[in-house]
Amino acid sequence: MTEPANLHILPDDILHRPIKIHVIGCGGTGSQLLPRLPSLSKCLIELGHPHGLEVSVWDDDTVAEHNCLRQNFFLPDVGHNKASVMVNRINVAHGLSWQDRPERFTRDSIRSYEADFIIGCVDSKAARREIDAFVRDAHNTVWWIDSGNDAVSAQVIVGQYGKRIADDPMRLPLVTELYPEIIAGDDDNAPSCSARESIMRQGIGTNAMAASWIFAWLAEALRNGHIGWNGVFFNLESGRASSIPVSPEAWRLIRPAAVEQESRKAA
Repeated sequence: MTEPANLHILPDDILHRPIKIHVIGCGGTGSQLLPRLPSLSKCLIELGHPHGLEVSVWDDDTVAEHNCLRQNFFLPDVGHNKASVMVNRINVAHGLSWQDRPERFTRDSIRSYEADFIIGCVDSKAARREIDAFVRDAHNTVWWIDSGNDAVSAQVIVGQYGKRIADDPMRLPLVTELYPEIIAGDDDNAPSCSARESIMRQGIGTNAMAASWIFAWLAEALRNGHIGWNGVFFNLESGRASSIPVSPEAWRLIRPAAVEQESRKAA
């Protein structure tokens, strides 16, 4: 039996300055998440936040015709960069000045930018290794929200890191601390080349649900300044969802060896 969840408290300063969010990947999950973020930014401002969100979107891929079914794109978008299409659409609709980064994300490419949240909507080990390397090298606190899915199930896991808080026992563990295998070895996933193949491999509702959970965590954490869970697993076939409470005991149950190993490194 796990201990009751604690509250993860966001630092006060993040509620009084622009909140820097970098979305890595504008495919199945990223393209579903991004149109929801302007409403969160507006709500925060309405509640008294002076600036709201400042979002940058990273993706070096272009829209293919089969992307227009499962991803949030349309036929006129085909041939154009995914990040640029989505950011331009959002900026025009909401009068924002969010930034597109039509390039491959690497640990080096983001070093000149400030980051509070890194939202990883990627499906490769190589991309996660780059995010992991950047986050672990950060001096100030960075939250990494990772999303991964298959045809009917997915997980969203929120971790945080920064050299100032590396030894804090209540620091939210990174997805790579709970599941080291997520960045181990080579990738074995080839890109989908047709709409049918894409649907069979990743379903049609899984990405939208993952985007909803990411949005839910951000909305609750930023609106209240605290939150009691840092991840969720869900399965659309069974209709079940299970959250991860903010609890060291719960984290140890997920990956005992990995958490103990990280604790020894910190010591």
